[in-house]
Amino acid sequence: MAWAKNIYCNHRSWPKIMIVTLVLLSGTFIAAWATLAAPLPSGKPKATWLWDTSLINTATGRNQIIKFAKNQQISRIYLQVNPDVTKNAYRYMIKTAAGNGIEVYALDGAPNWALPENRGQITSLIGWVKTYNATVTMNERFAGIQLDIEPYLLPEWSTDQTGVAQKWLDALRYFHDETKKAPALSTSAALPFWLDSVSLSSGVILGEALIAKLDEVALMSYRNQGDAVVNLVTEELAWGDKYGKKVWLSLETNAIPETPYITFYDKGKIEMDLQMSRIDELVKAHQSYAGIAVHDYTGWRDLKN
Repeated sequence: MAWAKNIYCNHRSWPKIMIVTLVLLSGTFIAAWATLAAPLPSGKPKATWLWDTSLINTATGRNQIIKFAKNQQISRIYLQVNPDVTKNAYRYMIKTAAGNGIEVYALDGAPNWALPENRGQITSLIGWVKTYNATVTMNERFAGIQLDIEPYLLPEWSTDQTGVAQKWLDALRYFHDETKKAPALSTSAALPFWLDSVSLSSGVILGEALIAKLDEVALMSYRNQGDAVVNLVTEELAWGDKYGKKVWLSLETNAIPETPYITFYDKGKIEMDLQMSRIDELVKAHQSYAGIAVHDYTGWRDLKN
């Protein structure tokens, strides 16, 4: 009856096998959930910034970016314009993105671009993008340009905030007007959430003036709790509603040890996805709400599950 004893012993081990199997399956499910993110409940798009343009120099790098973008439901990439990257690398990247339903905006900027003496930097960026677009096929073109200049990082900001704020507004007005000359492109700017507290000498609020002028803005509303993000952007969304402009809300993923509450670096992908859904639910009624952008591609890619 040895066979019966073997069957009995094996039968007694089944519950343990089942438990181990369920644990392994649940772990696989969680890993897959972290890899394949759900769309935002409202159907609004997601976006990301790509500063490390060396990643688009090879087919492998481009394909990895697009695979990640598809897995995370990303439909827009802000891609830095880098003179060290070949035109063909941009062509192949944008074409591959377009084939997967992802639009690409040109991205560049520096704090001193806000100063009048550096206006030529803005002119050169616009000229480069328009010249590039004129020499490639439709599905290889940039859909717009985003300027990220952040002049509050200049030393002049602490001594003449009102003056620098006016120069910032003037620079972005110039950027918009030049970009809108035929052939026109969409204009965007990355802005901090606190420009609702910066007034010009005329009494105009800088944040409102910028939203009124540009086609859209991406607010650096960096917090790692959805409700906290929404509390930062109430006025900006209202201005977007008022002027018929689009407002993206943005999250951070890179390590910022001195202010960990503004990044998801320690919280991971799954928690960020949950907070994205929370944000989306709270602001979806705003006509101005455009979607959620995450800074940046490499930080998001390397975020723990």
